[in-house]
Amino acid sequence: MSKSSNKFLYLFLGISFGMCYGIACLFIFFADWIVPITGELTLMHPLAIIALYSPSIAGLITCYLMGGGSALKGMFAKLLPRKQDLYWIPIIVAICILFAFSMHFGSLLFGITVPENTYSVPEMIRIGFLNLFKETGLIGGLFGWIGFLLPFLQGKFKSNIISGLLTGLLFGLWVLPGYLISSFGTTTTYVYYVIQLMAFIVFQSYIFNATKGNLLLYLLAFWLVATGSQIKLYYFNPQVQLMQFAFFLLAAAVLHVVFKRRKVDYTLQTFPAYVES
Repeated sequence: MSKSSNKFLYLFLGISFGMCYGIACLFIFFADWIVPITGELTLMHPLAIIALYSPSIAGLITCYLMGGGSALKGMFAKLLPRKQDLYWIPIIVAICILFAFSMHFGSLLFGITVPENTYSVPEMIRIGFLNLFKETGLIGGLFGWIGFLLPFLQGKFKSNIISGLLTGLLFGLWVLPGYLISSFGTTTTYVYYVIQLMAFIVFQSYIFNATKGNLLLYLLAFWLVATGSQIKLYYFNPQVQLMQFAFFLLAAAVLHVVFKRRKVDYTLQTFPAYVES
């Protein structure tokens, strides 16, 4: 990766962090001035949504500057899985169901309180679909962290593991303002959240490369993983965060071994080549 191409990395990070941290700083340091004008900052506030979408905005801008309209069109085309990749959908659903039940019964095993679940199965499905709309950050980061940064770093470091860890780390640094703004309200531990992201994206990088950079499958997995606590299968707290980190660390190791033994083609997808093919 040439030094000239690194400017696109700096552009992406500058837009992503600049928009997110800029909006956050307004509410952290100038709350007395900005809140009377815009109202309290919540996850569904227009400015919060802009901040959450900043990585995708940055990714699409960078994609266009690097590869033009054809690359941009190719990026959106990655939302459609190839016919030969459709078998990944039930696999991801099965992994995420295993994940949810592991968090629930793991909590019981280790004496971690679980919520009283009064939801019926239809109610869980309804809440799950509603969570897709509540989790605006899912799409907000899709074209940035996964659509641009992960394959860009894979081209730079020639390793999905290093690239996945760095992508998760930068993603984690980007969410820091959310832990500094009380209206977002969280009982989680920030450092644990960062290492969760790192493990999850390394896990996802195997599927990303095996499916030639499909983005819908990442969106599906992220959404399902984020839904378990919403349907009251477990509390999203520091103890569960550690279990989630362990789960995806193990899942990544299993995929690595299976892919090697089965000789699964997970050729590294690099940016912008993978959206131009």
